Amino acid sequence: MSQKAAGGPQMPPVGTTLIGAPSSTLQFEVDETTRETDEKGWPYTAYRITTTYQGRTFTVFRRFREVRDLHEQLKPFCPGLPAIFPMWPNVFNRFAADVVDGRKSRIAEYLRQVMSALRGNPVPTVLRAFLQLPAAEETEAADSAGPMLPQSQLEPTDTVILVAYQLPLIVHRADNGWHVEWDEDSVLNKHGLNLQMRVLWVGCVSATVHKSEQEGLSDLLYEQFNCVPVFLDEELTSDFYHGFCRSYLRPILHNQLPLPTENNPFSDKRWRAYCTANRKFAEKVMEVYEPGYMVWVHDYHLILLPSYILRRHHTAHIGLFLHSPFPASDVFRSIAMREELLRAMLNADLIGFLLFEYTRNFLTSCKRLLGLEYEFKRGGFLGVEYGGRHVMVQVSTFGVSPSQLSLHLHADAQARAASELTAMSNAVAKKATPRGAPVVLAAVDYLDRFKGVQLKLLAWEALLKNYPKYQTGYVLVQILVASRNQMKLVTDAQLVREEIELIAKRINETYPGTVYLEEKTNLSTAGRVALWLRSAVIVYTAVREAVNAHPLEYIMARSLANVPAGVTIMSEFSGFSRVLNGTLQINPWNEGQLQAALDQALQMHSVEIEGRAKKNLEHITTNTAEDWARRFLIDLKSMVRKPEEHWMAVGFGLASFRMVGMGIDFKALDTQQVLLSYRQATQRVVLLDWGGTLSPADTAFYDMREQSLYELPESVLSALRILCADPANHVMIISGLGRDKVQAAFGSVPNLSLAVEHGFSYRIKGGQWVQLLPGVDTSWREIAEAIMAVYTTRTNGSFIQRKGSSVTWNHQNADPEFGAMQARELQYHLQGVLAAFPVVVRIGKGYVEACPKGIDKGIMAERFLDVVQSADPRRAQPVEFVLCIGDDSSDELMFSALHNKFGQRPADVDLYTATVGRKPSCATAYMGDHTDVVELLKMLSSLNNSQNKRFASMGDLTSLEHSFGGVDGGRAARGTKHGLAARTRSIANTNDARGRAPLLRQADSLDMLPRGRSMNLA
Repeated sequence: MSQKAAGGPQMPPVGTTLIGAPSSTLQFEVDETTRETDEKGWPYTAYRITTTYQGRTFTVFRRFREVRDLHEQLKPFCPGLPAIFPMWPNVFNRFAADVVDGRKSRIAEYLRQVMSALRGNPVPTVLRAFLQLPAAEETEAADSAGPMLPQSQLEPTDTVILVAYQLPLIVHRADNGWHVEWDEDSVLNKHGLNLQMRVLWVGCVSATVHKSEQEGLSDLLYEQFNCVPVFLDEELTSDFYHGFCRSYLRPILHNQLPLPTENNPFSDKRWRAYCTANRKFAEKVMEVYEPGYMVWVHDYHLILLPSYILRRHHTAHIGLFLHSPFPASDVFRSIAMREELLRAMLNADLIGFLLFEYTRNFLTSCKRLLGLEYEFKRGGFLGVEYGGRHVMVQVSTFGVSPSQLSLHLHADAQARAASELTAMSNAVAKKATPRGAPVVLAAVDYLDRFKGVQLKLLAWEALLKNYPKYQTGYVLVQILVASRNQMKLVTDAQLVREEIELIAKRINETYPGTVYLEEKTNLSTAGRVALWLRSAVIVYTAVREAVNAHPLEYIMARSLANVPAGVTIMSEFSGFSRVLNGTLQINPWNEGQLQAALDQALQMHSVEIEGRAKKNLEHITTNTAEDWARRFLIDLKSMVRKPEEHWMAVGFGLASFRMVGMGIDFKALDTQQVLLSYRQATQRVVLLDWGGTLSPADTAFYDMREQSLYELPESVLSALRILCADPANHVMIISGLGRDKVQAAFGSVPNLSLAVEHGFSYRIKGGQWVQLLPGVDTSWREIAEAIMAVYTTRTNGSFIQRKGSSVTWNHQNADPEFGAMQARELQYHLQGVLAAFPVVVRIGKGYVEACPKGIDKGIMAERFLDVVQSADPRRAQPVEFVLCIGDDSSDELMFSALHNKFGQRPADVDLYTATVGRKPSCATAYMGDHTDVVELLKMLSSLNNSQNKRFASMGDLTSLEHSFGGVDGGRAARGTKHGLAARTRSIANTNDARGRAPLLRQADSLDMLPRGRSMNLA
């Protein structure tokens, strides 16, 4: 592939799809050509393609053949493209002026057709690499954002399973069984959501239910309320809900750091209870789940639920909405099981937060703890790339249901509510003055330290002292909701109660009747509405709070009742204060500011009050509970779904489990097929990486291969010697290390070809060392290292790596945001300084790399194949078998180059590309780890050992299985770990189960297999 380019940075290795600009922001022009020669000396025409992208131009020279290869790579991303590349009229003289001019216009038109076929979808990485466009950056925001989600519509036939810790029901015992009704205070109740689709609820009930009663209550709830109850025993509930959720997780989510005491705040027993409870919820969900259903999980009690559901159904469509705040990343990092929780959240398809502040904290935690990047998407979304999946993040607030709230304004409802407020009404009436009834300031708060009631009372006390006019005719009504369950939930509830009562008593002793404090186990919606209609001002001073719908009720109730609007004072730490722009926002910790807000509210002109209320109503009426639920579920339904075979479960335990998006053909390497293809072929090429493929992968700080005493295991060298002894085999090790180290490790293997420094220089078998591009100037490396050293000094945690001909600046352990900023600056700096040198500056995940232009493993692999095929044209057989194995991003270039050369499914060669480790890759298969690669080489070498026989029998394969992880021999050699041959049998059995006979069973034995190509069982 031609690498001549000018303008614009180089791309990282081709791999997964990157989010890019929509098609409307890309414009193409092919306006110039040059005559070039390839490595073999053949002339060709290079066409200059100029791309206008985000106001910048990027220029690259490409030959016609590369456009044709691009077509094959783009077909998976552009279904509208023709199956076969549109071959423009064949010509005898491709250098003729009219031919060149025609191709210029056709190439530009073809690229425009590609963008049209993408239909606004993200620009694939292969096209970015072809045009050499920069990777999408966070700062490009809307311009580089992908398309909006295709908006679906909710249909009556759709089904959603709503999962919350508590069912939106009120369940209590009655004389004849159970009395059940919808809980109007729950945002998830049936009437509040009013979804025109089938809805199933899964959750716990508030009542204590004996085991003998559970089945009967379950039938009642399912038949009459579409609810599936989850029953947790008392001990599990105590450890899971009261212990882990409320005592440990909730304070941290509200930005309260756990402090060490005589006991560790984190309890392993409570964590196991949290896992167990989430697993029980997943089991209940799967009892009613059917493919095509949506699952909507609510709040922090069930963060692990997406992982447990995906273990059972890999393509379940899951949404998660967090009703609580999400803390800053440095606070979230204090959670002992932080990665488990974060990865479980990312196993959902759509994650919802109330505020962008919480969303930003979540995305920052993903970046700092997991190294994941995020991007802005058109339509108000953000996206996180996680294991080949695109997890969408939504910011959406909910509200109250005006239709449901209006029911509590009827005379009969208000009459029932009056009995709940009798004591309050009598106490307030005593503060009446000759001017009339007193002015009421009110609030209803749970008995919880996070509500900041003490700060409110202290500010009210200071206001009465500093503004004597409020000492008569004004009453602060404070209702505390402290049910028996609430007292269990708040560990220091009794202490909070004593503090509040002490302050209220002191105020009333000094200024009699100015505070009315009452504690209730519950206050109905009708009772609250009655209180709102009597209150001129409501005051909320929470120190940290996500959801509090009381201000919404207050504003809407007064509007529906056609009474004059009131004033709302809200803490800036309350979630809804960010969306109710007409409220007076205060810092509850600033007593002077709170005093001023109270005075402003009590003195505010009616015109301003109405104006502020009108502004708040605009938000409330457009963000009702119905609107919120409908928006979330439409977005969840609109998410693109992939078939089951596109997903793969990776990892064990909650810390590593995730669903990885793979290509439809991406699967474990079929070693049985490899052995058969190898046996049939008369000319074979094997391309192998070293680190991570033939030996354990190196780390950023330590590479075992760099140690002077390091030696490859003899088993690896022995297998390579046997393979290289066969004249039909051409084996090459392609490494990023220098010549001395590679030659010291592999020099004892005769006829083994070596390529070092990613192909900078190589030797074929025992030949002389030659350069891939002779005469390359390497003086730039000293300049690059000097510049990188400056950035290393200024960026804590970064360091320089020298790998062969390339120099890399690694910032994986630096601060993520600062490291990314410095990396971009370093990239631009190096590109400017090294513009006169044949150097490519690549920026990747956690690194900036400068390397010689036109030198990489992909180009080296192509050169090696060309050399093998042209070694002796008179006697050479065509290459019939190619095996390429690698493990990192540099090896992706090998996979891409081979697929470009032979096609994805070549007919005339058996091509096997495999990456080590299950991850998104350009390879068509994967292998478990480096030990699997070594075992495969041993099996291939054993086939070579049998070549002196006329025929290879089924006994040969049997001996292979016993030698390399088979029935008895493998277990004796490797303990309980299954060998590669055992997994080969597993693959064969799986093929049997799917109705396809394993290849080895299509013939009685390998004696029946020809040595040539006349029979191809593949």
